[in-house]
Amino acid sequence: MGIHQCKDCGSRDIRNDRSLGGRLVCIKCGSFTIGFKQQRSGGKKVSQGYRSLSSGITVSRDDWQYLIPFLICLLGFIATDILGLLDKSNIVYWSGGLLAQPHRILTAHFFHGDFGHLLFNTGGIIIARNFFRTLGLSNRSFFLLLIAFLIPLQVSINWFYDIFVARNPMSLALGFSGIIYGIDAFILLASIYGKQTFLGVQIGLSRNYQCRQTMTILTVMGVLYSFTPGISLMGHLSGFAAGAFLFLL
Repeated sequence: MGIHQCKDCGSRDIRNDRSLGGRLVCIKCGSFTIGFKQQRSGGKKVSQGYRSLSSGITVSRDDWQYLIPFLICLLGFIATDILGLLDKSNIVYWSGGLLAQPHRILTAHFFHGDFGHLLFNTGGIIIARNFFRTLGLSNRSFFLLLIAFLIPLQVSINWFYDIFVARNPMSLALGFSGIIYGIDAFILLASIYGKQTFLGVQIGLSRNYQCRQTMTILTVMGVLYSFTPGISLMGHLSGFAAGAFLFLL
């Protein structure tokens, strides 16, 4: 059967956490990604709910929830940048036209300026997936649930700032990065305090010191990057604020 071993830090110091129904957890780093050092079935390494392919890519049965937003963004890119079926001016977040054209609340997040923009935000989804896995996310659809709450909240905060604080009815923004920053805030706070439920839904996120350190560095880098010309600073900050607010619910 092999020896239980943490797939994140390699430690064999594993215990059953009775408070989590006997779930295996690494004593050293707090990760729930526990497998066997050498266990094979049909040429594929097997480890508790995950399938590790020979290429080294670990596929989880829960990955569909991360794949869906990526596919929507990809289809949006194909429709606008490759096929030219949609005009981005009718899709982007526009502070002055948001109330008259509320579809922009949704569409602005799933279309991007160019392929590099799409690739950058795809990386954000992949990073979020890995952190949620490390924190022990137990819900198979929580990522989509979080996005569903982040979209209207992030847009509302951004719109309120543009209209009532900055007095700017011509603020434009496009892309999934505001949502990525909201997810960033949720993961950062979960790594510090843990988060077992969200609006009554069991999610099982546990505190993790290593995750907290990494997320702190990424957050600081992300905020500094947001000051780059051409980047929507308020779009990112409003997303982060939305994610922090949702964590407190």
